[in-house]
Amino acid sequence: MKFWEDNWLGPSSLAIQYWELYILVNEKSDTVANLWDGVNLKCTFRRCVDNRLMNLWLEVVQLASTISFSNDDDALIWRFTSNGIYSSQSLYKIVNFRGILPVHVPAVWNLKIPPRVHFFLWLLSKNKLLTRDNLSLRRKVEESCLFCVEAESVHHLFFDCVVATQLWVCLAEVIGRNIGRSFESIGVMWLSNKKFLVDNMFCAATLWGIWKLRNSLCFQGCLWKDMKILIQHVVNMIQNWRLLCPKEKLLEYNLKLEKLRNMATRPHLLPGCPR
Repeated sequence: MKFWEDNWLGPSSLAIQYWELYILVNEKSDTVANLWDGVNLKCTFRRCVDNRLMNLWLEVVQLASTISFSNDDDALIWRFTSNGIYSSQSLYKIVNFRGILPVHVPAVWNLKIPPRVHFFLWLLSKNKLLTRDNLSLRRKVEESCLFCVEAESVHHLFFDCVVATQLWVCLAEVIGRNIGRSFESIGVMWLSNKKFLVDNMFCAATLWGIWKLRNSLCFQGCLWKDMKILIQHVVNMIQNWRLLCPKEKLLEYNLKLEKLRNMATRPHLLPGCPR
């Protein structure tokens, strides 16, 4: 299976989602087994890359780190248990929404969101995003959150940070559901995407919006200003994703989008957080 050109992770190839890297890489047709040795991703490029492309490359490396090889013969695998073997207990957990994190993870590919965001949520669910605590495992970096003074981790950035907490409060009011306490509070809705399709799209946009703004602060030297800008950023994203929403869900989608848009004008929103 080709690392860049085949669909070995999710519904689309890495070549499509990381086109800017693909056109520069020399090993376009090499297989997953040839390029990933369990530690290093053995790719070379035709020229040097800037900081933005380097960040994309590190993201691809993180995706590769989720690969696990096996010498076993091909066989059917029950994906809802750690050993791949079916059990009635594991099925009971799924039916009753008691599944643990691995149950949520495969459901991410069914969400009506851009493929690049699928990859982002996959990394988030695996705790493989390049937050500062994960980067510190590779090299010495400052570990404080870009929005506050706490140590940055996946859980802190997306759920515990004062900025994330405020954003989830706003979104909970929009969708009428208490969410944002943890990844599980969001991932559990992925299992019933038909019922929570619009809510899942809004939650994905919220997580992606936090991550995109965080990267702008980190790599582009932007300054954190206030919650209204972040909410408007999420609103613009949801506006662009409307084409992905099925027609029968558009009324719900538009009503919730307008409600979130109105929140960006509220005068009582958190004005800013010290860095």
